[in-house]
Amino acid sequence: MKKTRPCVPAFLLALGSALSPATAAEPRADVVADLERPAPPDSTAPCPPAGSYSLTRPDPASGPTVVGLAAFFQDLASLNDGDQTLDADVYIVARWRDPRLADPARGDGSAECPSPEGRLWMPALEPESLRARQAFYPPRFLVDARGVVTYGRRLFVKVSYPLDFRDFPRDRHLWTVTLWPVLSRADEMVFHPLTRFTGRSERLSLQGWHVGAPVAKAGTGTRPARPGTFARFDVEIDLTRDWSYHAWKLGLPLTLIVLMAYAVYFVPATAVAQQIGLGMTSMLTLIAYMVTLGNTLPRISYLTRADRFFVGSAALVFMGLVKAVLTAVLAQGPKAGLIARADRWGRRLFPLAMFLNFMLAFFL
Repeated sequence: MKKTRPCVPAFLLALGSALSPATAAEPRADVVADLERPAPPDSTAPCPPAGSYSLTRPDPASGPTVVGLAAFFQDLASLNDGDQTLDADVYIVARWRDPRLADPARGDGSAECPSPEGRLWMPALEPESLRARQAFYPPRFLVDARGVVTYGRRLFVKVSYPLDFRDFPRDRHLWTVTLWPVLSRADEMVFHPLTRFTGRSERLSLQGWHVGAPVAKAGTGTRPARPGTFARFDVEIDLTRDWSYHAWKLGLPLTLIVLMAYAVYFVPATAVAQQIGLGMTSMLTLIAYMVTLGNTLPRISYLTRADRFFVGSAALVFMGLVKAVLTAVLAQGPKAGLIARADRWGRRLFPLAMFLNFMLAFFL
């Protein structure tokens, strides 16, 4: 994959997170209407003459240039919890109006022309959290009768975004895609979300997650170490983890391990070796499962819901082991009756403790 550069020409997908969006100045209604108007490619429509291209911003006297942006996710390939990265196949569309390129001869269609990068002003945008990217084919450049330019690219990207795993495996995340101008401030460029062109495919490769419809927003915000206010474009994707996988693959085996420790209360006091062996086996198996879960998540400084469930389960298993050791110490002496009472109470209270551990971990 090709590494991204600090400043990029034309249009690049931007992903990551910044400060909370602020409200931007409302773009002119006539410009927004032109950006929202469909203009399908027309092979007979003429391209602008080379002399009409200019590197200066179009119509600066009319205020900031309005750039319409859209992102259509063709596929979400994978989400890596450990790296906190998302692999996506995405179409990016940018539209803006340049009166210098207008030609009524194009009618209701758009001329598809070679991309004039380096000869025409284009919105230079940059990502915040793009790890890698790969372009599938050269960008498409279309221009209609009103001079509305449509610039599109299809990219395969790897992006990062900080996630909060406190509710794992019942966690939900609002993955935010953010795009900033490279240099232009809000008085030179503002964004307009092309919601009609923003969306995703019905079938995605991403497994284990429920993916909501992308929501596009435009606003303004400040940037670290840069004076002034800048336009920003955000696409939010609601991701909800399908917890059933973890319930069957981790939760059910863990429950069975805890029930192994529960069996200590049913083994006769005379079978001390069997009680200790059962408690030790349960404890070691539980530790192995905790290591397995730890390898699936990043190193975080807080406990997830699954961690709390594991800690509670470990405490229950350890109690079973302690009971087995006490049986070895006390069963042959005058306090043998105490072990019998502990067995009776353990058979009643242990299932209640398992239920409370489950409720405290996942629902409170």
